[in-house]
Amino acid sequence: MIPAGQVQNLTGLTANQLREWSHRRGLIPPDIEAGGPGRPALYGWQTVLLLRIAVVLREHFKIELQAHKDLLHALHDLFSGVPFPTLRGCVLALRAMKHGELLSEGLVRVGGGDPDTLLLRLDPHLDVIEAKFAPQDQSGQLPLFRAVRIR
Repeated sequence: MIPAGQVQNLTGLTANQLREWSHRRGLIPPDIEAGGPGRPALYGWQTVLLLRIAVVLREHFKIELQAHKDLLHALHDLFSGVPFPTLRGCVLALRAMKHGELLSEGLVRVGGGDPDTLLLRLDPHLDVIEAKFAPQDQSGQLPLFRAVRIR
């Protein structure tokens, strides 16, 4: 989890824009709400990814985000629980701006009976996020966790 100030650096949003999207309009809420002065809202990597996608939708495609609030919430659910490495080489397919689907870049087909689809590559966003969320120890060894006995 990272605080709002670092989220701004990763997304290009200003403090006011992030507050507007996260709190006032409720488009993409933080994972942990602010706990008062000195305790900023915290964001996980999935939420930062969604914020970066929302910036692309608004800036590059001129899409009004408020009209697609339900889609943004559905995308948050779509990313929830998906391991970071699983998203490598994936494309987010926004089907008629009604729902999203994760596809492997190699399996993307154009045409057929599918409604109009907007395809967004995830790797460029994952590269930026990985640089911030990666462990500071680059030895390649993941931390070991105590094994829990299962009955």
